[in-house]
Amino acid sequence: MKNWICIFALLISACASSPLSRSNPFEHTELLLDSEEAIEGVIDVSGEGIPQKLLNRTKAIVVFPNLVKAAMIAGARVGKGVVIVRPPKTGKWNPPAFVKSRQASWGLQAGIQKAELVLLIMTNKGLKQLFRTQYNLGSGPQIALGTVGETLNLNLALKENDIFAYSRIKGLFAGLSFDGTIISSDKNANFEYYGEPVSNRNLLAGHKGIKVPESGQAFLGRMNHLAPPY
Repeated sequence: MKNWICIFALLISACASSPLSRSNPFEHTELLLDSEEAIEGVIDVSGEGIPQKLLNRTKAIVVFPNLVKAAMIAGARVGKGVVIVRPPKTGKWNPPAFVKSRQASWGLQAGIQKAELVLLIMTNKGLKQLFRTQYNLGSGPQIALGTVGETLNLNLALKENDIFAYSRIKGLFAGLSFDGTIISSDKNANFEYYGEPVSNRNLLAGHKGIKVPESGQAFLGRMNHLAPPY
């Protein structure tokens, strides 16, 4: 009898601690706000940020507003982020999907704990990666450090690269290594935010019937302003 009581108690404990049983939409609303701020930060840099013509041609955006180094020297770099896709038919951004990132011990210099990362997905090859549940950012589509200012030769840039990366540390642009960086869908965050099981694939594809919370609608409205249809 005692054994059954113990088993029942363990099952209750497991259900209570399950990520799908916890609902904390405010945490994800804050992530959306931080992501919006990170994007605005790399655009509005006295004319030395992301070229507007590049942003206007972007097919998708991946944002990690707070990449954190887990240890002082050899720790992994981890973070939570947001992905949005803009289908060419509508030109408007589809509902945000949540993702998480982890990387091996290299990437951030010793002593630097936080960084922002904004990825602009420019080609269909780069876009296909986002619809996978997990992908390695350092392999596959060609990724390059993003050009700042308005001197960019857009046609040439799009021929040579699939993804442009913009990273900032303490408000300054900085290069980060992407070798070994794994980005995966965060199904628990999607569940907590949308209140139902919904996949990144369905969110990014803009499937009908998904109820976007008010904070998500506000985020999309702001993104449609910052990066209007091309």
